[in-house]
Order: sequence, then structure tokens, then C-alpha cells
Amino acid sequence: MSIWATFFDLEDNPPYAYQGSHVLPAEDDPRDEEWAVQLAKIPAHITREGRDDQPEDGRPWLRLSIHSEDALLNRAQVAEAHAALGKWLEQTKETS
Repeated sequence: MSIWATFFDLEDNPPYAYQGSHVLPAEDDPRDEEWAVQLAKIPAHITREGRDDQPEDGRPWLRLSIHSEDALLNRAQVAEAHAALGKWLEQTKETS
């Protein structure tokens, strides 16, 4: 049984297939459904001693999964990624 609870999944909106560093991506490029992108956390009721039915307390670990590869990030690393992604979103803001 996994201790991780997935709370974000791009299953219904799979990422685009990477076609190499020499290919400029486009919106009509193929999607790669095998390359699942997920975020997961450890719920508060999971402890080293067993189950503890306490409210969520924001454990400081995030599992980032891409395809079948997993990486664990701590809170400081997530904050850095959040800042970088936020900056990228601002720079690529759609104008309407």
C-alpha cells in the first residue's frame, strides 16, 4: 500500500510528445498518453508509528512523477519550482 495520495494528474490532458531539441513544439503536435504527469503528497494521517487520524498538516514532501520516474521534493525545492513556473507563466501570458 502506498503512503502517497495523488492530487494532480494530467491523465485527461496528457503532455505533448517531446520530438527532440531540434524541433519547435506546436499545439497540434502529438500527445504522449504514456507520459503521465502527477503530483502526490503524504496525507497527515500517515505517520512512522502508524495511522493517526489528525487533520491535514501539510507534510513537507511532494512527489513529482513523470512517466515511470519519480522525484521527491522538499518544501524549499517546491518553492523554487513554483517561483520559476510563475515567472514563466507571466512571461507567456496570453493576451485577449
